[in-house]
Amino acid sequence: MASSSTTGVHLVRVLTDDRANRLWVAAASSPEEAVNLVLSALPEGWSASLLQEQLTPAEIEGLNLKHGEAHQITRTIRMS
Repeated sequence: MASSSTTGVHLVRVLTDDRANRLWVAAASSPEEAVNLVLSALPEGWSASLLQEQLTPAEIEGLNLKHGEAHQITRTIRMS
């Protein structure tokens, strides 16, 4: 997962300026930090909010995120 035991992986919903929704994932020490990481990667005028849904341990491990990383999820991978 992440490099620090205090790092969590958070799902963040992004709303674009044309009102489209996108899903991002961020590895951060707190939910607020996760939202800020995503916001820093977005164009001005877009917004981000934390989702309550959580990933499974297998999904988190598959992402292989390090603390401070944030990425848009662009496709779904089925785990067997």
